[in-house]
Amino acid sequence: MYNIKAVSKMVDMPTVTIRSWEQRYQAVVPERTESGHRVYTEAQVNDLKWLKKQVQENGIAVSQAVKMLHDKQKEAPLSFNTSELNHDQQFENQINELFQAVTKMDAKQCHFLLDLYFSQFHYKTVFFSIIVPLMYKVGDAWERGELHVAKEHMISNLVLQRAMTFFNLFRTSDSLPKVMAFCPEGEHHQLGLILFTLSLREQHYPVFYIGADTPLDGLSDLINENDIEIVAISTSRKSDEPIISHYIETLKTENPKLKFIVGGLAVNQSKAMPPRWDISPTDQNWLQTLSPVLNKT
Repeated sequence: MYNIKAVSKMVDMPTVTIRSWEQRYQAVVPERTESGHRVYTEAQVNDLKWLKKQVQENGIAVSQAVKMLHDKQKEAPLSFNTSELNHDQQFENQINELFQAVTKMDAKQCHFLLDLYFSQFHYKTVFFSIIVPLMYKVGDAWERGELHVAKEHMISNLVLQRAMTFFNLFRTSDSLPKVMAFCPEGEHHQLGLILFTLSLREQHYPVFYIGADTPLDGLSDLINENDIEIVAISTSRKSDEPIISHYIETLKTENPKLKFIVGGLAVNQSKAMPPRWDISPTDQNWLQTLSPVLNKT
C-alpha cells in the first residue's frame, strides 16, 4: 500500500490532480487509514498510470478515460492466482533474511524487514512470495527439531498482526454477506485462513476473523449475534474431517440458512455439496467457484 505522496512520485502526477480525479470522477478511490489518510494498492497506481496515458498521450477527456477504465474493470473477472504461492528465486534473499531473524528470535529485526518488504513490494507479493515460503521453512525446521516452537509462535504472531493491519484498511460493504472465519479446535495453522480472509476483505466482504483452535461451544450464539451468513473453516489435517462435519451439522441445526466454505491443505479438490463448498488451495478460480456462496440471493 502506498500513500498519496509516494503515488504522486510513481505516477509523476501532482497530488492535487489525483485528489481531483477521485473527487470529480471517482477515477481511483483509495482506502483510508484509521486516521483518514489515503492509501493506494499497486493496481490503483497502475490504473492512474493508464488514465494519465489516455489523457496525455491519446488526447481522451478525463471523464471518458475514467468511463473506459470502469467498463474494463467490470468486464475483468475477479481472480486470485494461487500460483503466487510459489515464490521465485528473486525472493530467496528476503526469505533467508527473515528466517535468520526468526532463528535469533529477533522480533525487532523481523519488524524492520517486514516494513522494508511492504514498502518495496505489493502486499500480496510479500504475503505469498515471501511470508508463505518463510512459514513453510520455519515449519520444516521446527519439525526437524532445529527451531524452538517459541520462535515459530513469534513469527506467526507477527504475521497475524500484519494481516490484521491490512484487514482494517479495507472498507466493508453492507450489501455483501457477513463471513466468520476460523480453524477448528486443535488446528493451530492459520496462515492459509489469514490469506483467504485478507482476499475477501480486499473485495469488501465483512469478515469476522476468529482464528486458530476455535471450540464449537458458543459459536452458534456468536453467529446469530452478528448475523453471519457464511462460515469459513480451514484445516491442514485430513483427520479433521469428522470434526468439521460435526461443526457443520451442529451449526446448521441452529441456523439452517448458513453456508459453509471448507479450505486448507487437507482439501484435495474443489467440490460443491450445498450447504458446503470445499475449496482446494490450488483452485485458481476460487472466486468463481464460490460465487453461489459469496453472492447474496
